[in-house]
Amino acid sequence: MATQIIDDTPKTKGKKSGIGDILKPLNSEYGKVAPGWGTTPLMGIMMALLQFFLVVILELYNSSVLLDGVSVSW
Repeated sequence: MATQIIDDTPKTKGKKSGIGDILKPLNSEYGKVAPGWGTTPLMGIMMALLQFFLVVILELYNSSVLLDGVSVSW
C-alpha cells in the first residue's frame, strides 16, 4: 500500500535555541521594502568607484600607467 499524505504542514515546530532568540530581531522586518529607489544610487556609485579602483590597479600591475618614483619590479 502506498503512503498517503493528508496534510503538507509539518507536525512539529522544531527546536528552540538561544542563538535563535538572539537572531530573531534581525529577521523581524522580513519582506518589508523601502519605497522608491532607497539606497540604489549610492550602491551604483560605490560599484563604479570600486571598478575604477580595480582598473587603476590592473593598469599599474600591467605597466600601462607608470608613476614617477615608483619602480615596478615584479
